[in-house]
Formats: sequence, C-alpha cells, structure tokens
Amino acid sequence: MGSLRLIQCMMFWVTILFTVDLLNAQTATDYRSWIDSPPFSTYNLKIFPRNAQTDKVEVDMQFYLVAITQLNELNGYLDLVGYTVLTWTNELLMWNSSINAMQEVILGQNNFWRPSLVLSNSVESLTEMGDNSYKIRINKDGVCEWQIGVVSKSACSVDVSYYPFDKQVCKISFTPWGYTDTQVRLNTTSTGMNTDLFMPNVEWTLTSTTVEALSSASASYLDYSLNLARKPGYFLVNMIIPILILGMLNGLVFLLPADSGERVGYAITAFLTFAVFLTMVSDNLPKSSEPMSLLCFFLTLMLIMSALSTVITIMTLRVYHQDDDSPVPMWLKHVVAFITCRKCKKWCGQKLEAIEEPKPGQEVEEEESSSEEEEEEDSDDEGKRKTEVKKAKPNNADIKGITWRVVGGTLDGFFFSLFVFGTVVISCVFLIPLAVAATSSSSDEE
Repeated sequence: MGSLRLIQCMMFWVTILFTVDLLNAQTATDYRSWIDSPPFSTYNLKIFPRNAQTDKVEVDMQFYLVAITQLNELNGYLDLVGYTVLTWTNELLMWNSSINAMQEVILGQNNFWRPSLVLSNSVESLTEMGDNSYKIRINKDGVCEWQIGVVSKSACSVDVSYYPFDKQVCKISFTPWGYTDTQVRLNTTSTGMNTDLFMPNVEWTLTSTTVEALSSASASYLDYSLNLARKPGYFLVNMIIPILILGMLNGLVFLLPADSGERVGYAITAFLTFAVFLTMVSDNLPKSSEPMSLLCFFLTLMLIMSALSTVITIMTLRVYHQDDDSPVPMWLKHVVAFITCRKCKKWCGQKLEAIEEPKPGQEVEEEESSSEEEEEEDSDDEGKRKTEVKKAKPNNADIKGITWRVVGGTLDGFFFSLFVFGTVVISCVFLIPLAVAATSSSSDEE
C-alpha cells in the first residue's frame, strides 16, 4: 500500500511539472511560430472546415440565459439577454503539440470559419450573430469554441385568455443561415437553457425551459422554449378587486331615495368607471379577436349591466314623479301585486276556503234550505219561477292601495335584487376560471 501511494504521488507531481513545462513553453516566440507555420499560415477561412468537403459539421450549442427584459403582449415579442457557446471541430486547424508547444490559441472570429448563426424568429433583422470583437478559442485537436452575446427581440405568440393569470410559451430559434442540414447541424447536450446567471423578472416567473433540435425545409434549427407565468399581484390589487367592488356597488343605485336627485349621476358615474377599466385592460392586450381575455368579456357585460341600470333608473324616476291623480294601469297593479307576493297570499287564501269543511250547524241549515227549495220547485207548476243571477264581485283586495309610490318602491327592490344576482352570476362565470388558472400557476411555481 505504501508503494502504491508513492507511485500515485510521483505520477501527480510528474503531471504538475509537465503542465508547468507546457505553460512555460507557450511563449510569444511559440505563438509567432504557430502563426507563421502550418496549419494557420496555409489556412483559408473560406474553405469548409472538413478534409472531405461533403462531410457534415456537428455544432454543439449551449444557451445561457441572463435576463428577460420584456415580454410585450401588445406587439407580440420577447426581449432577452444571454449568450451562447458553440463548439465544433475544424479538421483544417489541427497541429502536433510536439512540433509546436502551443496547446490552444485565441484569435478574433474573422480569422476562422464559423457557422453563420442567425436568430430565425427575430422581429428586427435576420443578420448573422456575432461581433468583430468576439474571439474563437481553438485547441490542438481542432476543437473550436465560440462565445456569442445575445440581445434578441424574438416573435412570441401571446395567449391572454386568462389574463392576468396567464401563462406564455415563447420560443427563440437559431439556424446556421445558408447551410443545409447535411452540411451544418445544430445539436445540444442540455435539456434547456442554463439559468445559473439568470436574474428574475419583476413581472414574469420563468417556470421551465426546453430545447428541441429539428430540421425543416432542409435546414437545421435549434428551438429553445421559455415557459413563463405572469405575476398577478399588481393586477389583482389594482384591477380585479376594484372591478368586483364596483360591480357590487352598481346595483345600489336603486336604494338611493328617489327625491335625492343623485340616482342618474350615480349610475352614469358607475358606467364611466367601467368604461375606464375596459380601456385600461384593452391597452395592455394585443388587438386580436382570437383569443380574447375573459376579463374583457367580464368588463363588457358589467358595462352593459351598468348601462341597463342607468336606463331603468330613469324609467323608475318617471314612475315616482307621476301625478297622484292619474290612475295606475291595472296590468301594472297586477305586476306589482305579483312581485310583492300579494297574488300568492290571495291564491293561498282561496285554496284554504275551498278545502275548509262546513260546521255541523251549517249542514242542518243547508239541508232545511234545500228542502224548502224543492217544495217551491214542486209548487211552481206553471213555470213562473224567477231566478236572479247575481254575478260575484271580483275580489280586488290584492291590488288595493297600490299607488305610483308603491309601484316605484316595488320596482326598486325588484331591480336591486335582480342586478345583485346578475352581478354575482357573471362574476362566478368569468372569474372562477381565472381563479383556477391562478391556482394552477401557483402550483407550477412551487
């Protein structure tokens, strides 16, 4: 065991000394000698980096995400900052380290062949990525490493159905422009973007990233997908909650006294407030018909409800200010009696009278009167009997005392209940899916 450790220590120190010798050997003279001698002295960057020009170049690409600066839903593009590291093998730039001590060299990108990398879904320009100041690192085996800074603005299709609890999937696609997939092919060994240097965004949460290598139209593509979830706190406090409160206040216009003179002003103020909120939401969303946000449908229906409340308020005020001497129409009295359940009380009373059994004394009187009637019918042989048909007077107790003031108060109570119920139903229909989307977003973040 002691000899084994001694051998391991000797090998370790030999390796250290050899590495030091190599580093010391890479002098300025060696670097000048490498530049002035093959393979660099005879190298031409216009030549495809393969001894056999029909061979394919496999390019490995790694993407490092630094920041997401903006996701513009209105115009449909994503701004991000990052950098990529491309690695490939240039068979024309291999040398023997025993002849030249250089292990690797770093020169400007314009001195070597490189894949003309282009962001294919850019919304600005399809120009080759890279800059004259960027360097390419090449080792003695011809392995090239090219690091490129990326400040991109790529197209992103936005789905705002569940705004502000929406999730978006944006892609950035790279391709070696001008080369077919049989010449240059992009590959990656990673499963997504590297986020070690990522700085969180204040509006969006990066839930995950994926990558896919594919070929389309004889070209190689590498697509990176970013799964984003909106942080809804700002919109929840400044938009959703005020809209809900305003919707509940919308029906309170019918509880204001008719003589106060504030009903129409209150209703119009609520209508204009909904219009302002609808404008605010529309300004932050893309001008597309499909898909539309559920919040826009909700605000539109609430705007319609507010407009209806304004119209009904004006009509009820006309009822309140009718002349007391003018009679209330019978149909309106019956409607008010039905709303106030007077009809129900009348119908229930009639049914109770119909099923009520007569008392014993009443049965004896009815028998005596029936016998007397039979005797009278028998004695009247000449057909001179006269019957008086008296029509029963209609029972109008249910509509008695209904004046214009009663009509107005009844309509106010009815429409208040109707609008509160309608607001609750509309809110549940449109906001429950948003709440479900918010719950799923929070679970994804966890």
